Amino acid sequence: MAKIYCRQLRSAVILWGEVASSKGRVAQTTNVIMGGTVTDDATDEWLVLDKQVNSYPTVRGFTAIGTGGDDFVQSMVVAVESVVQEQIPKAQISQKISSKGKYVSVKIGPIRVVSSEQVQAVYNAMKKDERMKFFL
Repeated sequence: MAKIYCRQLRSAVILWGEVASSKGRVAQTTNVIMGGTVTDDATDEWLVLDKQVNSYPTVRGFTAIGTGGDDFVQSMVVAVESVVQEQIPKAQISQKISSKGKYVSVKIGPIRVVSSEQVQAVYNAMKKDERMKFFL
């Protein structure tokens, strides 16, 4: 039987545990999915949970969804670079436009981070751009 653990942190949803369906899939990893909206302010709760499930230093990616096309993409890259104090290689940046062209998803990474506080600092830097609607 599959075990799925879920915790709602205001508008952010965090899932972890064994994920398998009754259709025969077998869980082989532990998954952590974190995200929220720009107005989400569950920082303290996130830090507590992050310390329980992650260890640092680690390598991870950051995803932001917003409006503004290439300018938004560049803004997200600058936000990440400002926190990690390293230039992000172009090969570690990808973008995808939504089917109706209204939003752009920016994926940056993998990036080496040294603490949960640094991860939060990246998200906080990204949130400064009012065009950002969601992050993962």
